[in-house]
Amino acid sequence: MKNLHTNILKRLDTIIKETADHIHDFIDSKSAFTRKRKLDAFTLIKLTLNMQGNSLEKELDDAFDDDNQLMTASAYVQQKSKLSPQCFAHILQCFNNQLIHIQLLDHKYRLFAIDGSDFNQLWNPNSKNKVTKQVPQPFCQIHVNAMYDLLNNTYQDCIFQPKAHMNERPATVQLLKHLNIGPYIVMMDRGYTSFNLIENCNRLDNCFYVIRTRIGKGAMKEIRTLPNCECDQDISCRVTISGHYYVMHKDTEKIHLVIHQKHHYKKYFSKNSRDASWDFGDFCNVKFRACKVRINDPDTGKDEWEVLLTNLSRQEFPLVPHEETVSFTLGY
Repeated sequence: MKNLHTNILKRLDTIIKETADHIHDFIDSKSAFTRKRKLDAFTLIKLTLNMQGNSLEKELDDAFDDDNQLMTASAYVQQKSKLSPQCFAHILQCFNNQLIHIQLLDHKYRLFAIDGSDFNQLWNPNSKNKVTKQVPQPFCQIHVNAMYDLLNNTYQDCIFQPKAHMNERPATVQLLKHLNIGPYIVMMDRGYTSFNLIENCNRLDNCFYVIRTRIGKGAMKEIRTLPNCECDQDISCRVTISGHYYVMHKDTEKIHLVIHQKHHYKKYFSKNSRDASWDFGDFCNVKFRACKVRINDPDTGKDEWEVLLTNLSRQEFPLVPHEETVSFTLGY
């Protein structure tokens, strides 16, 4: 295991050096990193990636054993401002492209999970990441949408958003469209359920998904009407962006409205299926497989359920696994 870590660190150092040698491919300033300084591009990138959770002064003190190399926090910040996010995106992409012995589920699927996390930043009144609606005082925070490879223990990709303007669903669509690999399964939690996201996944090549969804208040009407038992059903939801058509037909047919601007219609459709964006036509049938599974001991006298939305093959991934099935299944 120690040799494995050593090889990974050597590979990362090589990628960082190659990036530093071509630093002007990733930054706008042609004059940056042309003069000889304590913090050249290679040292600056490696120092930034190695930082942990300490103060900037302590991180710099720990990074340099030689007092003659030690610099002020201000000097580091000035040098770091010359870098761009493209530098680090390139390093991550190169690192993932050089992975060997990639682990696959059933020797076929890459297995990803997507979720979001918030990270506080130092206060900057001019920052685009400023959050002003919170009390007792404003602060700076970014929201990170991360895609994690569960079997290879690596981050595949990420998207940063200002916390005040975060939108996880379009960010997820963007992450998935960046993928250029073979078949994969991506897992998401309840907050990601939306018609636009599901339809994008349905149309992407090699994309298979498993999304937890709400089953009570705020759930899609088709999910609320599932029988009170374990079941596996194919569901097709008719979706429109026409407010007029929705108002005229909502009482006579099962139809969902997206991009709806008139708030007094909110009670007629699911909160978690309402989208701020829609990438397709005026009308669409969004299809998926809904699997309802019990997650508690039935002897407790209380029923607890989860519903998973997926486009995985029922033959390959049955709701109740056969005795000979030992791979990933939709059951808990």
